[in-house]
Amino acid sequence: MIYSIENKKLKVSVDTAGAQLQSLYSKDTQTEYLWQGDKTYWGGRAYNLFPFIGRMYQNTYLYDGREYTSRTHGVARYAKFALESRSATKLTFLLVANEDTLKEYPFRFAYRVTFEIKDNALTVTQEVTNTDERTLICAFGGHPGINIPFDGGKFEDYYIEFSEKSEVLRHPFSQVAPLMEGTCQPYALEGGRRLHFAHDLFDNDAVVFSQTSRHLAYKSETSNRQVKVHFEDFKYIGFWHPGKTDAPFVCFEPWTALAATEGVRDELERKADMTHVKPGDRAKVAYTVEICE
Repeated sequence: MIYSIENKKLKVSVDTAGAQLQSLYSKDTQTEYLWQGDKTYWGGRAYNLFPFIGRMYQNTYLYDGREYTSRTHGVARYAKFALESRSATKLTFLLVANEDTLKEYPFRFAYRVTFEIKDNALTVTQEVTNTDERTLICAFGGHPGINIPFDGGKFEDYYIEFSEKSEVLRHPFSQVAPLMEGTCQPYALEGGRRLHFAHDLFDNDAVVFSQTSRHLAYKSETSNRQVKVHFEDFKYIGFWHPGKTDAPFVCFEPWTALAATEGVRDELERKADMTHVKPGDRAKVAYTVEICE
Protein backbone atom coordinates (compact mmCIF):
# COMPACT_ATOMS: atom_id res chain seq x y z
CA MET A 1 0.00 0.00 0.00
CA ILE A 2 1.24 3.48 -0.86
CA TYR A 3 1.17 6.39 1.61
CA SER A 4 1.94 10.04 0.88
CA ILE A 5 3.10 13.10 2.78
CA GLU A 6 3.44 16.66 1.54
CA ASN A 7 4.16 20.26 2.37
CA LYS A 8 4.22 23.45 0.29
CA LYS A 9 7.36 22.35 -1.58
CA LEU A 10 7.32 18.55 -1.88
CA LYS A 11 5.07 15.53 -2.18
CA VAL A 12 6.59 12.17 -1.24
CA SER A 13 5.07 8.70 -1.62
CA VAL A 14 6.27 5.42 -0.06
CA ASP A 15 5.15 1.81 -0.57
CA THR A 16 4.85 -0.66 2.32
CA ALA A 17 6.57 -3.17 0.00
CA GLY A 18 10.18 -2.73 1.05
CA ALA A 19 9.31 0.67 2.59
CA GLN A 20 10.47 1.87 -0.82
CA LEU A 21 10.25 5.50 -1.87
CA GLN A 22 7.92 5.83 -4.87
CA SER A 23 7.96 9.53 -5.64
CA LEU A 24 9.92 12.69 -4.83
CA TYR A 25 7.87 15.40 -6.50
CA SER A 26 8.55 19.14 -6.54
CA LYS A 27 5.40 21.23 -6.47
CA ASP A 28 7.25 24.39 -7.44
CA THR A 29 8.34 23.11 -10.85
CA GLN A 30 6.00 20.10 -11.17
CA THR A 31 9.04 17.84 -11.55
CA GLU A 32 9.38 14.19 -10.56
CA TYR A 33 12.97 13.67 -9.40
CA LEU A 34 12.78 9.97 -8.49
CA TRP A 35 13.25 7.25 -11.09
CA GLN A 36 9.85 5.63 -11.69
CA GLY A 37 10.86 1.99 -12.09
CA ASP A 38 10.62 1.38 -15.84
CA LYS A 39 11.50 -2.33 -16.09
CA THR A 40 13.11 -1.74 -19.48
CA TYR A 41 16.09 -0.59 -17.42
CA TRP A 42 15.47 -1.26 -13.70
CA GLY A 43 12.22 -2.03 -11.91
CA GLY A 44 13.38 -0.62 -8.58
CA ARG A 45 13.21 2.98 -7.40
CA ALA A 46 14.94 3.38 -4.04
CA TYR A 47 15.75 0.17 -2.18
CA ASN A 48 16.54 0.20 1.54
CA LEU A 49 19.65 -1.93 2.03
CA PHE A 50 19.59 -3.93 5.28
CA PRO A 51 21.25 -5.90 6.77
CA PHE A 52 23.71 -6.35 3.88
CA ILE A 53 25.05 -4.35 0.96
CA GLY A 54 25.04 -6.00 -2.45
CA ARG A 55 25.75 -9.67 -2.85
CA MET A 56 27.52 -12.28 -0.79
CA TYR A 57 30.02 -14.54 -2.57
CA GLN A 58 27.98 -17.42 -4.06
CA ASN A 59 25.02 -15.85 -2.21
CA THR A 60 26.13 -17.40 1.08
CA TYR A 61 27.94 -16.37 4.26
CA LEU A 62 28.92 -17.90 7.59
CA TYR A 63 27.80 -16.94 11.07
CA ASP A 64 28.61 -18.87 14.23
CA GLY A 65 29.88 -21.73 12.08
CA ARG A 66 26.65 -22.10 10.10
CA GLU A 67 26.07 -21.28 6.44
CA TYR A 68 23.24 -18.94 5.42
CA THR A 69 21.89 -18.00 2.01
CA SER A 70 21.35 -14.29 1.35
CA ARG A 71 19.59 -12.41 -1.43
CA THR A 72 21.03 -9.20 -2.90
CA HIS A 73 20.96 -6.27 -0.43
CA GLY A 74 19.52 -8.34 2.43
CA VAL A 75 15.97 -8.87 3.68
CA ALA A 76 14.43 -5.37 3.78
CA ARG A 77 14.20 -4.98 0.02
CA TYR A 78 11.86 -8.00 -0.24
CA ALA A 79 9.79 -7.56 2.93
CA LYS A 80 6.33 -6.18 3.59
CA PHE A 81 6.51 -3.39 6.18
CA ALA A 82 3.80 -2.12 8.49
CA LEU A 83 2.96 1.57 8.73
CA GLU A 84 3.86 2.32 12.35
CA SER A 85 3.08 6.05 12.50
CA ARG A 86 1.99 8.87 10.23
CA SER A 87 1.66 12.64 10.28
CA ALA A 88 1.24 15.24 7.56
CA THR A 89 4.99 15.35 6.90
CA LYS A 90 6.37 12.12 8.38
CA LEU A 91 5.96 8.37 7.83
CA THR A 92 7.55 5.52 9.79
CA PHE A 93 7.50 1.92 8.56
CA LEU A 94 8.36 -1.14 10.68
CA LEU A 95 9.75 -4.58 9.89
CA VAL A 96 10.04 -7.10 12.74
CA ALA A 97 12.11 -10.27 12.37
CA ASN A 98 9.96 -13.24 11.39
CA GLU A 99 10.24 -16.79 10.07
CA ASP A 100 11.17 -15.58 6.60
CA THR A 101 13.91 -13.16 7.71
CA LEU A 102 15.38 -15.66 10.19
CA LYS A 103 16.03 -18.13 7.37
CA GLU A 104 18.65 -15.83 5.86
CA TYR A 105 19.53 -13.50 8.72
CA PRO A 106 19.73 -15.17 12.17
CA PHE A 107 18.89 -12.21 14.42
CA ARG A 108 15.71 -10.87 15.95
CA PHE A 109 15.29 -7.16 15.33
CA ALA A 110 12.91 -4.25 14.85
CA TYR A 111 13.93 -2.25 11.78
CA ARG A 112 12.34 1.13 11.04
CA VAL A 113 12.54 3.41 8.02
CA THR A 114 11.31 6.97 8.52
CA PHE A 115 10.63 9.54 5.79
CA GLU A 116 10.32 13.17 6.87
CA ILE A 117 10.03 16.31 4.78
CA LYS A 118 10.98 19.81 5.89
CA ASP A 119 10.74 22.64 3.40
CA ASN A 120 12.54 21.39 0.24
CA ALA A 121 14.33 18.39 1.83
CA LEU A 122 13.52 14.73 2.46
CA THR A 123 15.38 12.86 5.22
CA VAL A 124 15.37 9.05 5.20
CA THR A 125 16.34 7.45 8.51
CA GLN A 126 17.06 3.75 9.05
CA GLU A 127 17.12 2.44 12.61
CA VAL A 128 17.49 -1.07 13.98
CA THR A 129 16.79 -2.21 17.53
CA ASN A 130 18.43 -5.48 18.57
CA THR A 131 15.73 -7.62 20.19
CA ASP A 132 17.97 -10.69 20.19
CA GLU A 133 20.13 -12.06 23.00
CA ARG A 134 23.26 -11.87 20.82
CA THR A 135 25.11 -8.93 19.30
CA LEU A 136 23.43 -8.12 16.00
CA ILE A 137 25.70 -7.51 12.99
CA CYS A 138 24.46 -5.47 10.05
CA ALA A 139 25.07 -2.83 7.42
CA PHE A 140 22.87 -0.03 6.13
CA GLY A 141 22.48 1.55 2.71
CA GLY A 142 20.28 3.47 0.32
CA HIS A 143 19.64 3.20 -3.44
CA PRO A 144 17.49 6.10 -4.76
CA GLY A 145 17.47 6.68 -8.51
CA ILE A 146 17.53 10.31 -9.65
CA ASN A 147 16.07 11.05 -13.08
CA ILE A 148 18.66 12.39 -15.53
CA PRO A 149 17.97 14.81 -17.08
CA PHE A 150 15.74 16.51 -14.53
CA ASP A 151 15.76 19.95 -16.19
CA GLY A 152 16.42 19.60 -19.90
CA GLY A 153 19.67 18.98 -21.67
CA LYS A 154 21.15 15.56 -22.25
CA PHE A 155 22.50 12.88 -19.92
CA GLU A 156 26.12 13.87 -20.50
CA ASP A 157 25.44 17.44 -19.35
CA TYR A 158 25.00 16.20 -15.78
CA TYR A 159 27.60 15.50 -13.13
CA ILE A 160 28.21 14.98 -9.41
CA GLU A 161 30.08 17.63 -7.47
CA PHE A 162 31.31 17.03 -3.93
CA SER A 163 31.31 19.95 -1.51
CA GLU A 164 35.07 19.71 -0.84
CA LYS A 165 38.19 18.37 -2.50
CA SER A 166 39.62 15.19 -1.01
CA GLU A 167 41.95 12.30 -1.82
CA VAL A 168 39.23 9.98 -3.05
CA LEU A 169 39.61 6.20 -3.20
CA ARG A 170 37.70 4.03 -5.67
CA HIS A 171 36.63 0.49 -4.75
CA PRO A 172 36.17 -1.36 -8.07
CA PHE A 173 33.93 -4.29 -8.84
CA SER A 174 35.35 -7.57 -10.12
CA GLN A 175 35.37 -8.14 -13.88
CA VAL A 176 33.92 -11.67 -13.49
CA ALA A 177 31.03 -11.13 -11.06
CA PRO A 178 29.02 -8.33 -9.44
CA LEU A 179 31.23 -8.49 -6.35
CA MET A 180 34.03 -6.27 -5.10
CA GLU A 181 37.52 -6.76 -6.47
CA GLY A 182 38.97 -6.37 -2.97
CA THR A 183 41.30 -3.50 -3.86
CA CYS A 184 41.13 0.27 -3.79
CA GLN A 185 43.07 2.96 -5.59
CA PRO A 186 43.19 6.77 -5.81
CA TYR A 187 40.69 8.27 -8.22
CA ALA A 188 41.19 11.67 -9.82
CA LEU A 189 37.92 13.57 -9.82
CA GLU A 190 37.72 16.56 -12.17
CA GLY A 191 39.09 19.51 -10.25
CA GLY A 192 39.21 17.22 -7.23
CA ARG A 193 35.43 17.37 -6.90
CA ARG A 194 33.49 16.43 -10.06
CA LEU A 195 32.37 13.20 -11.72
CA HIS A 196 30.71 13.76 -15.11
CA PHE A 197 28.13 11.21 -16.18
CA ALA A 198 28.53 8.99 -19.22
CA HIS A 199 26.55 5.82 -19.80
CA ASP A 200 29.66 3.64 -20.16
CA LEU A 201 30.89 4.80 -16.73
CA PHE A 202 28.65 2.10 -15.25
CA ASP A 203 29.45 -0.78 -17.60
CA ASN A 204 31.26 -2.66 -14.81
CA ASP A 205 28.59 -2.01 -12.16
CA ALA A 206 28.59 0.79 -9.60
CA VAL A 207 31.32 3.40 -9.17
CA VAL A 208 32.08 3.31 -5.44
CA PHE A 209 34.17 5.82 -3.49
CA SER A 210 35.42 6.40 0.04
CA GLN A 211 37.23 9.35 1.62
CA THR A 212 34.90 11.81 -0.10
CA SER A 213 33.18 14.74 1.57
CA ARG A 214 29.77 13.64 2.84
CA HIS A 215 27.90 16.26 0.84
CA LEU A 216 27.37 16.30 -2.93
CA ALA A 217 25.08 17.73 -5.58
CA TYR A 218 23.70 16.50 -8.88
CA LYS A 219 24.27 19.40 -11.27
CA SER A 220 24.03 20.22 -14.98
CA GLU A 221 26.01 22.35 -17.40
CA THR A 222 22.71 23.70 -18.77
CA SER A 223 20.61 24.32 -15.64
CA ASN A 224 20.80 26.00 -12.23
CA ARG A 225 18.73 23.29 -10.57
CA GLN A 226 20.50 20.96 -8.16
CA VAL A 227 19.72 17.83 -6.15
CA LYS A 228 21.87 17.92 -3.03
CA VAL A 229 22.63 14.78 -1.02
CA HIS A 230 23.92 14.73 2.57
CA PHE A 231 25.16 11.38 3.90
CA GLU A 232 27.23 12.03 7.01
CA ASP A 233 26.57 8.58 8.54
CA PHE A 234 27.96 6.57 5.62
CA LYS A 235 31.58 5.65 4.86
CA TYR A 236 31.05 4.85 1.17
CA ILE A 237 29.10 6.42 -1.67
CA GLY A 238 28.29 4.65 -4.93
CA PHE A 239 26.72 5.70 -8.23
CA TRP A 240 24.94 3.24 -10.53
CA HIS A 241 22.70 2.61 -13.45
CA PRO A 242 22.36 -0.67 -15.38
CA GLY A 243 25.54 -1.42 -17.28
CA LYS A 244 25.73 -1.20 -21.08
CA THR A 245 22.45 0.72 -21.34
CA ASP A 246 21.37 4.31 -21.89
CA ALA A 247 19.28 4.34 -18.70
CA PRO A 248 18.03 7.90 -17.97
CA PHE A 249 18.83 7.95 -14.28
CA VAL A 250 21.71 7.57 -11.81
CA CYS A 251 21.28 6.09 -8.34
CA PHE A 252 23.27 7.40 -5.42
CA GLU A 253 24.09 4.66 -2.92
CA PRO A 254 25.30 5.59 0.56
CA TRP A 255 26.75 2.48 2.24
CA THR A 256 28.14 1.78 5.70
CA ALA A 257 30.02 -1.29 4.39
CA LEU A 258 30.96 -2.92 1.09
CA ALA A 259 29.54 -5.90 -0.76
CA ALA A 260 31.44 -9.19 -0.59
CA THR A 261 34.76 -9.68 -2.38
CA GLU A 262 34.98 -12.08 -5.31
CA GLY A 263 36.22 -15.47 -4.10
CA VAL A 264 35.83 -14.70 -0.39
CA ARG A 265 33.03 -16.21 1.68
CA ASP A 266 32.40 -13.79 4.51
CA GLU A 267 32.30 -14.79 8.14
CA LEU A 268 29.84 -12.24 9.47
CA GLU A 269 31.69 -11.77 12.76
CA ARG A 270 34.82 -10.70 10.85
CA LYS A 271 33.40 -8.81 7.89
CA ALA A 272 34.90 -5.30 7.68
CA ASP A 273 32.92 -2.15 8.53
CA MET A 274 29.86 -3.96 9.85
CA THR A 275 27.79 -2.32 12.59
CA HIS A 276 27.66 -4.32 15.85
CA VAL A 277 24.60 -3.68 18.00
CA LYS A 278 24.44 -5.11 21.52
CA PRO A 279 21.22 -6.70 22.83
CA GLY A 280 18.67 -4.01 23.60
CA ASP A 281 20.66 -1.27 21.85
CA ARG A 282 19.89 0.66 18.68
CA ALA A 283 21.83 1.87 15.64
CA LYS A 284 20.65 4.63 13.33
CA VAL A 285 21.78 6.28 10.08
CA ALA A 286 20.20 8.91 7.86
CA TYR A 287 20.65 10.67 4.54
CA THR A 288 18.92 13.78 3.18
CA VAL A 289 17.92 14.74 -0.35
CA GLU A 290 17.47 18.47 -0.90
CA ILE A 291 15.78 19.83 -4.02
CA CYS A 292 17.24 23.22 -5.01
CA GLU A 293 15.38 25.00 -7.82
